[in-house]
Amino acid sequence: MRQLNNSNDIIFYPHRCTFYIDSNNLVNSHMVSAILEKIEDDAITKLNEVIKGITFYVGGKQWHINQKGYLKASTYEYNFNNGTLIVYLSKIFNLGYERWRRLSYGSLKRFIWESFCYEFIMMLSHITKLDTQIARKAKNYYLNKHDEFTLIFLKDLFNYEGENLPRINYIKIINTIWIESLPESLGFLNVLYARKISKLKTSIPVVPNFMKIRIFNELRKLKLKHRYEYNLSELINYCIHSEHFEKLFMNNSQSYQKLQNEFYGKAKRIILKFFKQYNITHELFKYLDSADRTHYFLTHKTFERVKSVCLQKCIQKIKNKLLEEYGNFRTYYSKCPICEQSHSNHQICEEIFFSSKYSYFKEILLEKMKDDEFDSLNTDDNFFGIPCEPCFQLIHNIQGRFSELNQLQKFVVKYGCCPVCGANNHRDYLISFYNDENKREIRDYLVNNIYLSEKLEEFKINIGIPCCNCFEQFFDKDSNIAVLDVSNIINEI
Repeated sequence: MRQLNNSNDIIFYPHRCTFYIDSNNLVNSHMVSAILEKIEDDAITKLNEVIKGITFYVGGKQWHINQKGYLKASTYEYNFNNGTLIVYLSKIFNLGYERWRRLSYGSLKRFIWESFCYEFIMMLSHITKLDTQIARKAKNYYLNKHDEFTLIFLKDLFNYEGENLPRINYIKIINTIWIESLPESLGFLNVLYARKISKLKTSIPVVPNFMKIRIFNELRKLKLKHRYEYNLSELINYCIHSEHFEKLFMNNSQSYQKLQNEFYGKAKRIILKFFKQYNITHELFKYLDSADRTHYFLTHKTFERVKSVCLQKCIQKIKNKLLEEYGNFRTYYSKCPICEQSHSNHQICEEIFFSSKYSYFKEILLEKMKDDEFDSLNTDDNFFGIPCEPCFQLIHNIQGRFSELNQLQKFVVKYGCCPVCGANNHRDYLISFYNDENKREIRDYLVNNIYLSEKLEEFKINIGIPCCNCFEQFFDKDSNIAVLDVSNIINEI
């Protein structure tokens, strides 16, 4: 690796690369080489063709938004005037922090490093698709506009469909980097990390309890110099907040804390038993905080080795009556009774079973399961069961007559346009209007007139549901429907 030392800049050329890295003393060579050394030779050759250098900045005032030849992305810019990439570390840091803040496990420093790797790899992957012939013209245009010409030009500029283009295997590279140890130094990202830790300390009195725990855990990891990136409670939370259990928490806000405590206690016993059985307990590091409370920490290597097994054991062994009932419920009502697609109604199934909002539907559905009447309730004339999401959005019900469903569909089509200006009415509003019992008399009037519409049009009479703008402009606020001669109004507008 060649290095050229200028007064304030450190510029180096990574192995196999003819493009330079201008670190501005913000990153070190290991951070970049750890990624580039995992990229295949053909992709490196393409990168050598399309870029001359990569420069790092902290970020802030360096963006070139209103200058020709600069293409802006979320964390970097490409300068077509000299073929260089400009990377902004503060943007990368913020993305890593936000991901850490949303999850209930892991070290902030690890997420920052992962964010750097992800953004750097995706940037290089994007640039390998650059058409070098068209790129010569790019310096003459403002590339951050959203007009038709610019969008078409950018589509031609990057060849996403080329069969012979080299590919950077992001998943393979990021998975390899994720299991490796953290670099000793993350350059200026360490400075941003220290600043963020200082802010988090001052926020402890006002943040929610969940965030307080995250901050205290991060401070302990910092004290341990990130040799241990997880504690035992984070492994437990990783298991109980998996997709398998999350639906139970998501739709039971009133009993959330009780359910979480129940699952946490069960998962802790299962995991500790597994650790003891396979002699992993010695890999737990015992830590006493200032209040003499005991915490157990794991290395990143241990966490990655055991997390999948612990998750599967928790899924297998945590028995919850509600989850078992839901499994039977979902299996029983697995087919949409309207379009008859199987296993397409899981989302609606979860909402009806777990949310108090649909307790009336749930009670009826559970009752019918006992009677085993499902097949007899679905005939050529009637339907019963849990519809898939598109069908449920149309009917908002678990039972009804197909004739009524057909009538609703005709209603939505017929009154899909405002009778005054011709603008499209929102489909959800029309369905809500149709199902609103307070508007039943008006709805029936409109339904009856579906079949008279051709005769009415001969007399220039149009019956319909006005859009919001026309309703406010032409009709009294208390009106729900209007029958009018539209010819005069159409001339007026």
